[in-house]
Parts: sequence; structure tokens; C-alpha cells
Amino acid sequence: MYLAIAIKLSIICIIQAAAQGDTQVCSGCCTAPAGIPGIPGSHGNPGGPGPTGMKGDVGEKGEKGNQGSDGRDGLPGKIGPIGLPGATGEKGGKGEKGEQATTISQPKSAFSVAYNVNPDRLPVSPMKYPLIITNFGNDYNKETGKFVCQHPGIYVFQFTSGSSSGNDNILTSIKKNGQRILSSWESGSGYKSASNMVVLDLVANDEVWTEPYSTSHNYYYSSSYIYCSFSGFLLYASA
Repeated sequence: MYLAIAIKLSIICIIQAAAQGDTQVCSGCCTAPAGIPGIPGSHGNPGGPGPTGMKGDVGEKGEKGNQGSDGRDGLPGKIGPIGLPGATGEKGGKGEKGEQATTISQPKSAFSVAYNVNPDRLPVSPMKYPLIITNFGNDYNKETGKFVCQHPGIYVFQFTSGSSSGNDNILTSIKKNGQRILSSWESGSGYKSASNMVVLDLVANDEVWTEPYSTSHNYYYSSSYIYCSFSGFLLYASA
């Protein structure tokens, strides 16, 4: 509305100036009234970050804080390499003379006996080996065919039986104080042999020997080559 009035006043001034021939510019009639202020515009978008400022001065050192609590123990480290050998130490002085050691005699017992002749059939009783190869300690009795323990301890016994019969078998046992401990069995035709071994814990006067199992499995063969033998020895004495 105000704009329309201003336009009309401007037109009137122009017409009057033309009619009067006035060359001077209209100073009052042609001046329009001030307009109403416009509505404020919207805020613009934020500008981009400015350039990095200059580095400031180093601040003063602060006061020392309280001591913190101990941290947890770390994991064990790896074992380091072996170090170089150290220097040789000085030779030590001569030690004092001690008492002379007493040598304790260890008991010994060992034997090996055999048939160097053909035994053929034998009675069901302790086998009496005629050939004494070794009898250290004289613990094997040739007359009875028995080993008699004189030194308590752990003993090892072994025997071998040979046969040449085509049909008969032989079965030999090791006995301790009359009790059968173990046996060996031989079967088949032609020459044959069988062995066995045992470890026994004996006390004084225990007896050990070999014996045929029966009269029906009893045909031994030996010669100067020795196919039938019996051996034993003390492994270690009891404390």
C-alpha cells in the first residue's frame, strides 16, 4: 500500500515539473517515505575450521602426586642363555685325615652243574648233576642235587633240559622247599630242548632243585656236549 502511494506521488511530481518547466530537481515532493524494516534473514551455515593456532608456551611443572598402589606381577620371563664359565677357583687346602674305611665283605654264591653223560630216564626226585662246572661257596650239594641257601637274598636260577626221543616228551620243574615254582615242556620228534628261569627271594637253609615232573614225561638226553644243566647265583644279599 505504501509502495503504491509512493509511486503515485513520484508520477505527480514528474507531471508538475514538466508543466512548470522547472529544471530544478524536486527536493521535497519526490522524496518517498521510509519503508518498513524487513524480516531478519536465517542464520547461515557454520564456517569451516580456522587455521591451527601457534604452539603455546610450556606450562609450569605440577606438584608430585601421591604414590599409586603396586601393580600386578608380570608373567615369568624366558630363561636366559647359559653364561660363560667362571674363572677357576683357588686350590683348596688339604683336608683332615679321616678314619680308615672298613671294607665289608659281600657274600658270594654261584654254581653251574650239568649232565656230561646221558641220564636217560630219571626218578621223580631231585636231579643229581654229576659235573660240577662252578660251585662258588659250595652251596650246591652234589650228593643230594639241591642248592642250600647260606646267604639270604635274591637269587637267579636257570635250567635247560635236552631230549632225543622220537615220541616221548619231557617236563622239568624247579622246586623250592618241595613246592613247584615253574616248569619247562618239550614235545615233538627228534632232538629238542627247553629252558626256564626264575628269581627267588631266599632265606637261610631254603632248598632249590630241579626235578622231572613224572615218569611218563621223562626221557632225558645229554653227552659231553651237555644238553642238561642247572645254574644259580646270588643277585644281591638281603640287608
